[in-house]
Parts: sequence; C-alpha cells; structure tokens
Amino acid sequence: MTTWISKHPELIPERIATWLEKWIAGHEGAENARTRPSLEMLAGDGSQRKFFRLSFGPQSYVVLDDKSWISSKDYAPHQEFLLSRGIAVPRFLSIDETVGIAVLEDLGDELLQFTIKSVEKDRVKTMHWLKQSVSLLADLHGRTYPVPESLPAAGRFFDEEKYFQEMTYTWEHLVSGFLGLATPLPEKKMHEFCHVIGSLGPDVFCHRDYHTRNILVFRDQLYLIDFQDARLGSPVYDLASLIYDAYVALSPAEKATLENHYRDTVEGYDLNNAIDWKTFSRDLKWVALQRVIKAAGSFAGFFTRFQKPTHLIYLLPALRSAQTLIAECEKDHAGLSTLFPVEQWISKSKVRLQQLGIAST
Repeated sequence: MTTWISKHPELIPERIATWLEKWIAGHEGAENARTRPSLEMLAGDGSQRKFFRLSFGPQSYVVLDDKSWISSKDYAPHQEFLLSRGIAVPRFLSIDETVGIAVLEDLGDELLQFTIKSVEKDRVKTMHWLKQSVSLLADLHGRTYPVPESLPAAGRFFDEEKYFQEMTYTWEHLVSGFLGLATPLPEKKMHEFCHVIGSLGPDVFCHRDYHTRNILVFRDQLYLIDFQDARLGSPVYDLASLIYDAYVALSPAEKATLENHYRDTVEGYDLNNAIDWKTFSRDLKWVALQRVIKAAGSFAGFFTRFQKPTHLIYLLPALRSAQTLIAECEKDHAGLSTLFPVEQWISKSKVRLQQLGIAST
C-alpha cells in the first residue's frame, strides 16, 4: 500500500490513489524512485474536475480526475487530432475512462495570463506574447481546416441555438441569480441577434474558450489546454475570446494589431480563401459582444452555482467591454443597448461586489 506525501491527503479520492499505485508500479523507472510519491492538488479550471501533480523520483505528471468522464470524454481524441496537425498540446500518457482518470505530461503552472501580468507595463513584451498566442490560434484554425467529420467537435456548432443557450445562461446566473433583476429574457430579439452571429462562417475548429488562462507557457513555448469542448464555428469566435479577454486589458490599437496579425498568419492556409475579409472586423465585434456577455454570465455562474467568487473580479471588465462594443456595433445592428442593458448591469454589479467585499475597478 502506497503512503502518499500530500498536504491534504483527505482530498485524494481513494479510487485515484488505488489506480495511481498500480500505474506507478508499472511505470518505467519506478523501481529507481527513492522517494515516496506525492500528490499536490492544483487550481481548477472553473469546472467540477480536479487536477493533481503527481511526483515520484525525478518525474512529475498532471493527473486529471473526472469521475463521471462526461466533461472530459472528448479531451483525448481532440488531443490526438491536434498533435497530428502539429499543434502544441500536452501529451496524454494514460487514460482510464472507467475510473475517470488521465495522466498528462507536466508542462508546469505558468498560464499566459501570469506571464503577461509580469510584464504588463512593458507593452512590447505584452504584445510579443499575445502575437504568439494569435499565431497559435491561426495555426489551430488553418492546420485543422476543414475539420474531419469523425472528430467530436464536428458534431457541435456555434449556431443560433448554442448562442441563445449561452444568453439564457447569462440571464439565469448574472441578471437574475447574481444581480437579482426580474428582467425577462427578450426571446424574440435575442433569437434574431443569435441568428445573425450564428450564420457567420466559415466553420473552423473553435477552441471555444481561447484566452490567456487556457494557454500554458513552458520553456518559452505556448501550449493549448482545455480544448475538450471544441466545436465548429466562425474563426472570429476564438479571436474575439482572446483580444476581448476580460483577463487582459488591451487598447483599440493593440486589438487592431492582433487582428491584423491573425490575418497575416492565416494567409498561408487554404482557410484564407474561405474567410470574407471585407466583413471580418464587423463580424469580430458582433461575436465579441456575445462572447463578453457570455463570459460575464460564466463569472457570475461560478459564484451562483459553485459559490466560487474567484472570477467576480473580472465581471466589471467584461461588462465594460460589452458597453464599448454595443456603442461600436449599434450602427450595424440597431437596438443592442435595449437588448443588453449593460449600464444597469454595471451599476448593480458594483453594489453586489461591494456587498461581497470584492474590490471593483
């Protein structure tokens, strides 16, 4: 029976400990390990999944614990596909769906968000890292286009139904759940808006949550993580997720630079001919508006669903970004300020954050 080194052994599920004992025993080099194995719980990703760092001897690995194996079931096939297309992602070393466990190579804990935070006053360095992340995104879209029908992502779409579902979530967890407003979801107008953005193309492999907290920096290279929920959708979705990211504030000029960098990188792929570049900037802002409002709903949802206040500090930045986008988009899509009463949400959010003792900026 293995004696684990852990600061919080009570947090190690028994099935995980038992499975890892067998895995370690059969692992190459295990007989040369002179220290007892240790498990360190890592920060989560906003879901109910758990992550651990497994260490024994000179080696360390990341262990994914997802007992139901529902939210993680597409992780491995997507990982295998992305590796085959030359996209930098963590390698899976072992998977057992019956137990709900996967062992991945350990690429450290340095999220791109942390790297950028450390140099944020140096805009040249900040843009250096962000341009790298845009290059990674353009390669992701370009190298995987068109997406094989056999891939799990190919059966899911960013269409009117999905966008409307996300707006329903925002109304439930932000508008009603967090802000306590009785404002009903304007279904007809919302469907019209979601139909417009859901009709945008071409369909590419959309990461679905492409931002600086889902990119690792390891030995000066970027690695993509958390791509299990990928689906087909317009390339502007992922780009909007990055350059309108609530985690990193960018000026309009910086956003434009990154948009142009995406265009320049995609130019080398067949995808370039499928994108309508004449409407690309407009489409980007429309989808960015939906994306930042959806993100605000997610930040509130972490609190209303799981009692996690960790993301509430990003709520106001997301809503202020939505406010700016509404002003820019209304000339092409009238009625957005009525559909999304963001000024009211900002005012109410300040009050709620103050009540919770969370500093608002």
